[in-house]
Amino acid sequence: MGMTGIAQNVYDALFTNTTNVYFFDAVINILIAFVVGFIISSVYRITYKGYSYSSSFVNTVVIITMVTAIVIMIIGDNLARAFGLVGAMSIIRFRAAVKDTRDIAFVFFGLAAGMAVGAGSIMLAMVGTILISIIILILYYTNYGYIYHKELILRFWMQAELNDEQPYLPVFKKYLSQHSLMYMRSARLGQFLEVSFSIRFKREDDQQAFISELSAREGIERVSLIMGEESDTY
Repeated sequence: MGMTGIAQNVYDALFTNTTNVYFFDAVINILIAFVVGFIISSVYRITYKGYSYSSSFVNTVVIITMVTAIVIMIIGDNLARAFGLVGAMSIIRFRAAVKDTRDIAFVFFGLAAGMAVGAGSIMLAMVGTILISIIILILYYTNYGYIYHKELILRFWMQAELNDEQPYLPVFKKYLSQHSLMYMRSARLGQFLEVSFSIRFKREDDQQAFISELSAREGIERVSLIMGEESDTY
């Protein structure tokens, strides 16, 4: 084969349209991508444990799955189209900050499922989506990786005294299993100290009694209890 034949083969590999996607196949693939994306987004919605749930992100997972399937169908075996799409996608700037690494995992989940559907591997897309979703649900319902505890933020004012025994310590020892000073600052021109503790109760039912008893201590004012974190990960 001469140089002309080799050049022609390279040209055909790069620029010849080898993608034959018919209307019915395209519709079926997009609908399957929607079903797969819906399953993934539903699993995300069920297993979400954060404090800033976003319905927009749930919808985005479905859209990403379908768009990825379309992109893979467009590319097919055409290398030039692949490079062209990479160049086009590089123009886009994503400014939304991902708050949880788990969200990134679901984005990749949708991308992978969409790629499988677009490439025609319907069985792989469905089996992979169902199996991974079941594993995610098992991890969720077994609370794998979570240490359950409830930490609260305690704030109060106390008179600026130099006693060795602080007035709050007896109450802390009675009701709390753990406490840690977060910050301390002067208040009311130095007459009081505003302090904040991260605390954990021995028994959750003692919160009201704790606040009442702490407020009754001489020299302590403005007692407030604020909800903190409920769980932490390994």
